[in-house]
Amino acid sequence: MIDGGLKSGELIKEARRAGVKVITRLNSNFVVVRFGAKFRKEDLISNVKPIKRMIDGECYVIYPFRRCIWQGTAGNLFLVRGEGYDDFIALFTTALNSKPETVIRKYKERSQIEQTNKELKSYLGIEGSYFRKKEKNYGSIFVLCLVYNFIQYVRLYLPDTSFKDVLDGISVYLLRERPPECVASLENAIERIFEDKGCERSN
Repeated sequence: MIDGGLKSGELIKEARRAGVKVITRLNSNFVVVRFGAKFRKEDLISNVKPIKRMIDGECYVIYPFRRCIWQGTAGNLFLVRGEGYDDFIALFTTALNSKPETVIRKYKERSQIEQTNKELKSYLGIEGSYFRKKEKNYGSIFVLCLVYNFIQYVRLYLPDTSFKDVLDGISVYLLRERPPECVASLENAIERIFEDKGCERSN
């Protein structure tokens, strides 16, 4: 998840206004509200009946707490503990009809997403580039997604070529007046893309 410097509560509200369903992990000292009463982790463990679910071959103990409010936003809260772990993690989602199994699976996917974001920032040399205004963050995210999707599309024409190799090749191709022969395959791939789209070949 990319918050672009926004606080988690503000991010949740923005996502809710945009109709985007969000899953986020809360700190262990979280406080949620339901029917005017405040609840912390200890309260849920003491008063909510836990359930057990097998998810992707692993057993999870889950304390479901639905229709609660966190920082002004309605959602579902699930206290989750997997096999081999001593403590619970709190997963909050704005998807009110969500099942705990779905929330846990989506949260587990975060590692792949975070790794992709980390690699993309590293390749583009923009680690730590955060803006204070959300509009600028939206623009930055849009550009990153555009570059990422373009490179992944080019890779369809270059089998067995990594994301980094394509990015490096494009950089050399664009920045040098006389690109070396090593980027000839990249140029050919781009030409094939233009041909597939019905565009004229570049001179």
